[in-house]
Amino acid sequence: MVAAVAGTEHVTLAAETLGVPQPTLSRALARAQEELGIALVERTGRGVRLTRAGRILLPHVERALDDLRRGMAELTGAEEGRVALTFLPTLGVEVVPVLLRGFRAEHPGVRFSLTQEPWAESLSRVSSGGADLALTSPLPSGRGLASAVLHTQSLRLVVPEGHALARSPRGVAAVAAAEEEFVLLKPGRGVRHLTDRLLDRAGFTPRVAFEADDISTARGLVAAGLGVSVLPARPRGPLAGTVELPVLGGGADRPIGVVWPREGSGGGYEPPAVALFRDYVRRVGPRIIPGLTG
Repeated sequence: MVAAVAGTEHVTLAAETLGVPQPTLSRALARAQEELGIALVERTGRGVRLTRAGRILLPHVERALDDLRRGMAELTGAEEGRVALTFLPTLGVEVVPVLLRGFRAEHPGVRFSLTQEPWAESLSRVSSGGADLALTSPLPSGRGLASAVLHTQSLRLVVPEGHALARSPRGVAAVAAAEEEFVLLKPGRGVRHLTDRLLDRAGFTPRVAFEADDISTARGLVAAGLGVSVLPARPRGPLAGTVELPVLGGGADRPIGVVWPREGSGGGYEPPAVALFRDYVRRVGPRIIPGLTG
């Protein structure tokens, strides 16, 4: 309103610019001046101009309008929006950078807010509206979230070289490791959730030698002989000093995918840029993730 009056120096022309009746603009301007207790405009013959107070206020009004325009662009513009993405630490090494680089080459105006965090926290963030999408594993059931699988890894029983179980290259049942000490990931990590579920189905609770923050540390500690672990198969082959054994009996897999609020949750609105990036991930992810995880 103030900006329109400043630009036209005429209430009727300002009203036409804003697309409102002139009396409506006059009443709004009078109400604003009354609430502020300061005159913002003054008459100059047949027109109006800003008072000194109005001129001081004008740049703040213009900045607010610019912020509003940028906000509307994020809400409605597929090529100017913002995507809030949360992802697993293991996917931040190569997978997320590759996805972002490819997407931004096609859509350079889209910006990202990134959060790297464990599985449970990433699902909670999407559920609460703190993120638009999550790249994570395992995928949720219920919780108001939808998901799509991009790649499924096999889980392996990882043992040190020379371990008695290493002589079973065709695989072992999970219960064969019931007497072993385990190197596990910390609670809240997706692989820990899958491991707990797998060993519970096998009928035992593991003895824990150490709880690691990440998969790479767990692998290294197995190689050092600290214990055995259940980890995703390593794409480049077992880490030196370890042997990876198939786990027989089913349930030994790790689906990796993209998660987003189910339709009807999260206020029922999805910015176009978010949908654009999710579609890109679903199209490209299954091709690039298999060689970049684990």
